[in-house]
Amino acid sequence: MTGPRKKLFKRSNLTKHGERVQSLEGLKGQLSSIQSKISEIEGQENKELEVETLYHWSSPSHVFIPRGKKWLTYVILTTLLIILILLFIREFFIIAPVLAVAFLSYVLASVPPSEIEHRITNQGVISGKHDYLWEELYDFWFTEKHGHTVLNIDSQIRFPGRIMLVMPKKDEEKIRNILIRYLPFREIPKTSWLDSFGDSLSNIFHRIAS
Repeated sequence: MTGPRKKLFKRSNLTKHGERVQSLEGLKGQLSSIQSKISEIEGQENKELEVETLYHWSSPSHVFIPRGKKWLTYVILTTLLIILILLFIREFFIIAPVLAVAFLSYVLASVPPSEIEHRITNQGVISGKHDYLWEELYDFWFTEKHGHTVLNIDSQIRFPGRIMLVMPKKDEEKIRNILIRYLPFREIPKTSWLDSFGDSLSNIFHRIAS
């Protein structure tokens, strides 16, 4: 191989080597950029996973209406009378709701509530030892029950189908403004015929011996 050809060959090899080095440097730069983006995304995800409390309050676990033995006797007699009427007219499927409302009225009147802390976070709602993710909740509204304001949240899980949290009346607007970011709000409370029947029966029990 002559001198000029050797020089040309060496120059060609140097050129190829330089291109390879530049290509490797370019790949390293792209890899570094990808790693930076991955780290940034992971940082954002970790930040989103951090639970942030948006609002919290404490309240009784349920509405408590203390009653005496006389009231309990009237409730039992009224419940038995309603069941006898339902049996006579063969409306058997209504008997179960009547018993459920009677039992609930008994619990509200005889079992003192415990103080529970409730928290609304960026991940969902925490009530006592139970937590519910936003994906598990459907919509919410407020009701008044025997002088207490109650936050109602319908759940997409089977139990509980509805979460009911006693809350201070003065906090209603604050809680609504937070929840509405995540859940639809109902101006008119959602009720079925069973809810209306239960409320009517509960009001009857509430008025007995009051």
